[in-house]
Amino acid sequence: MEVTDLRRKVGQLFAVGFHGHTPSPEIKSLIHDYGIGGIVLFKRNIRDAQQLQTVRLIDLKSLTVALQNEAKAAGHQHPLFIGIDQENGLVTRICPPIATQLPGPMALGATRSSELAYEVGKATGETLNFFGINMNYAPVCDINSEPLNPVIGVRSPGDDPELVGRFTSAAARGMREHEVIPSAKHFPGHGETAVDSHYGLPVIPKTRDQLERCELVPFRRAAAQGIESVMTAHIALPEIGDSKLPATLSADALNILRKDMNYDGIVVTDCLEMDGIRATYGTEQGSVLSLNAGSDSVMICHTHSVQIASIDKVCEAIQSGVMPLDRFEEAHRRVTKLKDRFLTWESALRTNPTEYLTSLNKRVADLAKDAYSRSVTLVRSSPNVLPLSKSSKIVFLFPGASTPAGGAVDGEGLGRKGAYNLYASKYGDILRLHNQSVTEIFYEPAGLSSDQWNLVESADVVILTTINARESAYQRDLGLELPKRARKLVSIAACAPYDFLEDESIENYITTYEPTIPAFIAAADILFGVSTAEGTLPVGQGNAKTPIKVAPFDSANDLQQLSIVWNAALPTYPMSIEHLRPLVVRDNGHHFVARIESTFVGFCLGYTSENQGKVSGQIAALAVDPKYQGQGVGTALLTETRAYFRNRFGLNNLTLGSTFPRFWPGIPGDLSQVRFFFIHRGFRLNPAVARSVDLYQDIRDFQAPEKYITHAKERGYTFSPLKPEHHEECKVAQSRNFSTYTGWVEAYYALDPNKYPDSVMVAFDSEGKQVGWTLMLPPHLLQDRWAMPILCGPKTGLIGCVGVDKDYRNAGIGLALLCHAIGNMKQRGIEGVFIDWVSMDGYYEKLGFEVWRSYRPGQI
Repeated sequence: MEVTDLRRKVGQLFAVGFHGHTPSPEIKSLIHDYGIGGIVLFKRNIRDAQQLQTVRLIDLKSLTVALQNEAKAAGHQHPLFIGIDQENGLVTRICPPIATQLPGPMALGATRSSELAYEVGKATGETLNFFGINMNYAPVCDINSEPLNPVIGVRSPGDDPELVGRFTSAAARGMREHEVIPSAKHFPGHGETAVDSHYGLPVIPKTRDQLERCELVPFRRAAAQGIESVMTAHIALPEIGDSKLPATLSADALNILRKDMNYDGIVVTDCLEMDGIRATYGTEQGSVLSLNAGSDSVMICHTHSVQIASIDKVCEAIQSGVMPLDRFEEAHRRVTKLKDRFLTWESALRTNPTEYLTSLNKRVADLAKDAYSRSVTLVRSSPNVLPLSKSSKIVFLFPGASTPAGGAVDGEGLGRKGAYNLYASKYGDILRLHNQSVTEIFYEPAGLSSDQWNLVESADVVILTTINARESAYQRDLGLELPKRARKLVSIAACAPYDFLEDESIENYITTYEPTIPAFIAAADILFGVSTAEGTLPVGQGNAKTPIKVAPFDSANDLQQLSIVWNAALPTYPMSIEHLRPLVVRDNGHHFVARIESTFVGFCLGYTSENQGKVSGQIAALAVDPKYQGQGVGTALLTETRAYFRNRFGLNNLTLGSTFPRFWPGIPGDLSQVRFFFIHRGFRLNPAVARSVDLYQDIRDFQAPEKYITHAKERGYTFSPLKPEHHEECKVAQSRNFSTYTGWVEAYYALDPNKYPDSVMVAFDSEGKQVGWTLMLPPHLLQDRWAMPILCGPKTGLIGCVGVDKDYRNAGIGLALLCHAIGNMKQRGIEGVFIDWVSMDGYYEKLGFEVWRSYRPGQI
């Protein structure tokens, strides 16, 4: 490949930022000479909203169209990815009055409405689409399990993995509806750190098991639902693989996503100019390492010379063999595939009238107002304080100095610590709409003056606003002093809800989850009784769950209760305790049960199987007493079952459905609503067209179609039950043909005709060689291996493991073999035949079989 062609192909794997409101010479060079694949926009690319006139509101759209025109003129096959961090709330790049402010992740988490998160995601997608932005570096899938986290905080929906997964999934779905590519971030999870990766390399010393229980939960769900893009985190994971490398550069970390989650979408790095990479391995070398580790798109946001040097470094790595060519081609394939799916030149170059934006902002404003009103949370209140009087004497305290914020808030350059410098008077004006006598005091690290304290002490009510006070001593000190000196105090945590969450001395405590004007308006309405607080804390004390105890199954004490829950939860699959016992109490069974207090509320049946020395794990059944569903019991059971298989057997992947004993080959179709439970917990279900089925036929009146019998006979094939003298040849043939099928060969080995006559039907060619086989088991042989045939009647037998020698297939043997097997079973007094785990549509139906149940197989 020519150097120029290679460089332009490598350029497709980079997403870069630039400076200016129009395409700069630097970005034009990167588009034309380096074939750059994506652009990252920041506030620096959007004119100051305070300076804009209405006619200039579409300047951003003009910029994106200009960039796409440059790409088309440069001969790009596909339009550019144009991405932005529009997380909403705290991290909002396109702000009012250009676009309506929408609530951020934690504010939405406080509403507990994933439907609202979907609507906000959809509004975000429509807004970005208007401006020609086709990729959003959101939703944030991090779980804010560390209250002092300086980089995530309210950018996360909360500290509950299931809630975070539910909300981020809904937001991604909304964006996708308006052809905006969502990007789940920051894999494998940035929520536990107390270091901001913009300024250092955080270390998360969690084991794989701990990550699976928390950080990885939302990402598993996103991957299972086919999220188009995942962004990496610059965090060190010393317990995962090579502890020296940040996750962005670590194949061990990214293989959790690639291999264990079977993810084939694009992986994009967070900006490699952040100190988590720049100050450790360097941006240029980091570009090579990240692509080699499994990333597909490298983000470099700020420095033109570093962007060029990084592209050149990757080209050198490919030419020297440091980067395998197939790894480079794989990354390029993924980027191209995503562009093929989402981007067209028609949409990239389309312009919309300004009137459309006006109408859009009006619609979105109604949604935003509803969302904010449902998010503000009244954490604590004391009697006779709220609502506030419109005539009372109020002092409003607002931080007058800069307040803590993570590096993602501005994201504009290197070496800048994030901080808020808000216009406090705007917030005071909001309060004065309710009470005109509000007095503002902007407090600073020096504390209040004696005159200011006099105002505080003489006021009827003091309203204190703090912004991340846990990281700001002067705010926290004032907040803890005020209860001693103010007559009545209401504290508003205008960003992280942790400021005084555990300080009971502050008796009236409200949190808005973000320091935005709409959030404060909603809080003011609650303060003065215009509306009632509806939000629920998505972190800390407000996030308590029903205590569920999960323990290993005890066959001596748990079987009867398991049977009761089975029949209550699965009434269409009734099982007696006598039937369940041999299926459940087995050496390869690894089951767990759940209790709330002393009440048995659910169970998970897990099994191992071995094929060619390799152990695999299966989840055969999961059931929760209907009276206790919706309380996290099923999730707790899955969590502990997966942890057991992971820690005991080293299995990070499990399948739905067990080999032997055989229950279901997936989720039963008549329990189709259950599939959402598994999808939402990270299971990857097979497409609906790839279903499995169980078949059944009443054979009391069965007559074999003559054409199949005659066809086989004319070709010299004969059929008879397996005889003892033929068993060795049978076993050899099964091993030769079907060794990849777990349980298949073992079944034929176990069915020695000396012990189990008439259990295998064999097809012989004209020379007496065995060429086809099927099990034809009577009811009494099914009890300890097959769960479902008994539901079709006590005289139901089973046909299974139907196979033809690979050299004799498509010769008309199979259907004739089945005819002879069914005839034999009918002669033995068997009245019905069950065939399980079938994926060949229409084959067995030729002999009269009908679908008994259909299933969606899956794995995690």
